[in-house]
Amino acid sequence: MYKIPGKNENLESLIAEIQALLNEIKNEQTKMVKEMERYHKVTMRKLEKLREFDEIADMTNTVFERRLSNIEQMLSRIYK
Repeated sequence: MYKIPGKNENLESLIAEIQALLNEIKNEQTKMVKEMERYHKVTMRKLEKLREFDEIADMTNTVFERRLSNIEQMLSRIYK
């Protein structure tokens, strides 16, 4: 004879399914957080490299501007 599940058994099975789904969601979120942390570290390293390149470019521009300024001063002395 087939036994019809009672309300308690039905609720228990639904609760078990919900718990399984919640665990699955929790695991996915944990995995996503780890990936986001890894991507964040990579992005921060890239930003640091860009800052270094920017500092180098600023130094190069400063040297170039000094040289141009010196040339302009020399030319202005010559043509006075």
